[in-house]
Amino acid sequence: MNSYLHRFHKRFSIKTKLTIAFLLVGLLTILIMGFLSYSYYSSGIKRDFHRISEEATLRLNHHIDFYIYQLSKSTQSVMKDELVQQWLKAGKEASLEEQLDVQKVLRTYVALNYPEIVGMFLMAPDQRTLAMTNLTLRSEEGLSKEPWARDGIPEKTQVLETHAVKYVNEDVRVLSLEMPIYSVDSMDLLGKLVIDFYLDEIQHTFEKSSLAPHGQFFIISDGDRIVYYPNYPWLGLPREQTPLRQLNLTNTENASIQEWEGRKTLVATTRSETTGWTFVSIVPLEEMATAYKHTPNAMVLAFVIIAACIILVVPFISGAFVKPILHLRQVMGSVERGDLTVRASYQSGHDEFQYLNRSFNMMVEQVQQLLDTVSSMKLQEVSLQLREKEALVKALQTQINPHFLYNSLDIIKSMAYLEDMPEMVKLARSLADFYRYTAQDMNNIVRLEEELTQLRRYLSIIHIRFPGTFRSQISVNEKFMNCRIPKLIIQPLVENAVKYAIEVKEGRGSIIVNAFDDGADLVIEVADNGPGIQQARLAQIQTMLKQLTENAMDELGKHPNLGIANVHARIVLQYGSAYGLSLDSFEGRGTVASIRLPLKDQLQE
Repeated sequence: MNSYLHRFHKRFSIKTKLTIAFLLVGLLTILIMGFLSYSYYSSGIKRDFHRISEEATLRLNHHIDFYIYQLSKSTQSVMKDELVQQWLKAGKEASLEEQLDVQKVLRTYVALNYPEIVGMFLMAPDQRTLAMTNLTLRSEEGLSKEPWARDGIPEKTQVLETHAVKYVNEDVRVLSLEMPIYSVDSMDLLGKLVIDFYLDEIQHTFEKSSLAPHGQFFIISDGDRIVYYPNYPWLGLPREQTPLRQLNLTNTENASIQEWEGRKTLVATTRSETTGWTFVSIVPLEEMATAYKHTPNAMVLAFVIIAACIILVVPFISGAFVKPILHLRQVMGSVERGDLTVRASYQSGHDEFQYLNRSFNMMVEQVQQLLDTVSSMKLQEVSLQLREKEALVKALQTQINPHFLYNSLDIIKSMAYLEDMPEMVKLARSLADFYRYTAQDMNNIVRLEEELTQLRRYLSIIHIRFPGTFRSQISVNEKFMNCRIPKLIIQPLVENAVKYAIEVKEGRGSIIVNAFDDGADLVIEVADNGPGIQQARLAQIQTMLKQLTENAMDELGKHPNLGIANVHARIVLQYGSAYGLSLDSFEGRGTVASIRLPLKDQLQE
């Protein structure tokens, strides 16, 4: 699969690949933005709808509570009427005439106050019931089947949920209001007054509070029966017997999106603390969020516009990228054919292609210079030796950098596996600073203070590698800090000591760096307390150093010990055979590497 993608990737031009890449990025961006917008917009709609629904429900609930309060308040005169009080106290001794007088009182109240009242009923504790209804009463026995006839005499006013009355032949759905009647003389509980009334007032209230053209309210009782719904036959039925059972009404904290009547609908519920009823508001989602249904179309339109812009613009943009590459390829072809006089066009700036052109020009110039040098060396041997010396010094210096970098990267890899991340920050910083120092395009001669600064960074990496067990000390007098020395001649010796003295002892060891003047020379020592070097091996190294002193140019590449040979050869090439590196070792006690440099004229002005 990877090889196929690799071949597919190489098959097309940069212009085509840029166009495809921009299209994919544009599509991904549109999808992510659409998803986030859809999620946030959906959540916002539900929150706003729940808030609006809750406010509307509170107004409706307050209106209904106020209506019931007014209804109960207006009946106080009826309950305190002398005829009503006497009938409740008379018991079974009440005459027919007294009953007719009481019914007249009830009928007068209905006629003067609330036309939506279906009937009013007085009920005594002995189950005597006196009815006054505007409908044709089927039989007195039907009254005993009413829900208010079976729940005794309440001590406070209460509302019974919607139900179908049993005392008439018609299909009548009502709410019942039960109110206790107390004696005006002794405040004893005499009975109760029941008022059955239509839901007209609730219906009018809900019709005035519509949330949307197709939105609606309905009320569910505490027993999950339908108190009010615009569909009249559902009134009073258990919700399980109607299609409303498919709605989940348990979430009272936030609105939800549910399927209702074949489309997505916002559903919000609010519970009334007064009646215990649940007010439910439902509105089609598309009516509350007109932009919601257009989101997919907007995403497609946006992608089409972006795709069109990419297809029209990217070829011009990619042309600006491809043209310098084609120019560079053309110039490289000329060089490949042997024409070293060509140069890539270059303008100063931060453009990467200009950097490539400049590097290419520098490379061609260096190749041309090398060819000129090779040609001139046949005629000028002295010039050849000088050029070789300068080139070798620079090459030897740069050889150290990868060696140290690879060792440090190996440390980082080991610590990443064994340690947590905090230590890695210090290690990476020290490594970056050191490598930046070694890679800088600067003179080969630096101040001793700069060299020691880089050495401390290197030692900080070793301390991280061997925490708690490795010790190091740099003891150099301030008067030597401005001495000029070849760049990177101390660190290879310290690195050598780490490799052969510290690592073999698993980090339990010390390295000391000091400097002193010996007549007209500056001596820098790197000492360790490692296992030392065997006499036979020490003799071999000293022989190698002697050979390098005699002929550094020819002997350097023959010796695998890069660090010591490198440092010694560079010093010899720079200052002559009187200077360089010497090595003393005491088997079992440690090793001392000494660098000797001319001190005269080394102090910075």
